[in-house]
Amino acid sequence: MKRLFPLLFACLPLMAAAQDEKNDNTDPRYLAGAITYSTDGKVEFTHEIKVPSLSKDQLFSLLKDWAEKRFQPNGKTVSKVVYANAAEDDIAVAAEEYIVFNSSALSLDRTRIYYQLLLHADDGTCRLTMTRIRYWYDENRDGGQRYTAEEWIGDDMALNKKKTKLAPICGKFRKGTIQLKDELFQSATVALGQQLLNQSGVATPVQPAPAPNAAVPQTVPTVPLTPSIPLNATTELQETAIDRLPANLNEVAASGRLTLTAANGEEIDLKADNWGGFGQLFNKNVAYLLLAQNRIAANALLEQSDSYKISFYTAGQTQPSIVIECKKSMSQKMTADDLKALNVQTDNAQTYTMYMGEVNRTLMR
Repeated sequence: MKRLFPLLFACLPLMAAAQDEKNDNTDPRYLAGAITYSTDGKVEFTHEIKVPSLSKDQLFSLLKDWAEKRFQPNGKTVSKVVYANAAEDDIAVAAEEYIVFNSSALSLDRTRIYYQLLLHADDGTCRLTMTRIRYWYDENRDGGQRYTAEEWIGDDMALNKKKTKLAPICGKFRKGTIQLKDELFQSATVALGQQLLNQSGVATPVQPAPAPNAAVPQTVPTVPLTPSIPLNATTELQETAIDRLPANLNEVAASGRLTLTAANGEEIDLKADNWGGFGQLFNKNVAYLLLAQNRIAANALLEQSDSYKISFYTAGQTQPSIVIECKKSMSQKMTADDLKALNVQTDNAQTYTMYMGEVNRTLMR
């Protein structure tokens, strides 16, 4: 415990009132329960990404691409992929970077953080584990101080006695570590979604930026579709090839009706702008829906369904003219900024979930 003394008393709750924090240190994201541990008592954070349609080999390849881009030496810190075993579908990263607490023209308050990131792929899911977390603080002053996450960011050190507020010194380490963990897991999830979208060939929008309350503009289908053709509502639905569907599905939905039907028969109306178009992923046809998070019922239906139908109704008709049957491949939460990186224009005030489904069957009248 001797090496804890230089900062120990600054971490005690009795000193909490001595510092006026600009940020809210009572955010429950950083309080009791925020730090998780492995079975051997080490601070450890885990995150699981579900992508039901992808094999472990496909996920391993995508995760490896993300890790090699995210973790590279930069001249100041050294981070790199140290192990990638395709036979075991495991990837290990040795990471070193800075957490900056405060930066100004007169001072820079930061710590080096070292950690290990383990990535494991399996069929339909991948697991990320952040572990072996250590810090090197105030390194330019007499060699600084070194701490482990176990001794430094646990509840006893980093929270006040009532567990209602972060302590001023250890608390900032805890908060910064949790923020880094969240950024890492979100980066992997978004990058995985982006790589899937890039491989599937999702096209860029052809409409201008939406109005403030609009959802998502239409996209150009990347599966070649036939020109606009008349739909005969009096005939029976018949199975057809995806490339025989008309290219103006957004127009059909805008002038008529678009619905989403779960496997249990529950049906809900969508907006024309929720239709994202077709693409191809690993030589399979996929269909996209993009829903704002405030579409609670539609999101809940898709989250709870492994298979679903997307139905297009022409104006004035009570029977669908086109039905697309899908098996859910993945769902990806994305901010407006995330989608802009994919050249998709969205409402900045909204957050979204993109749903990708493998197309099992397409029917048309």
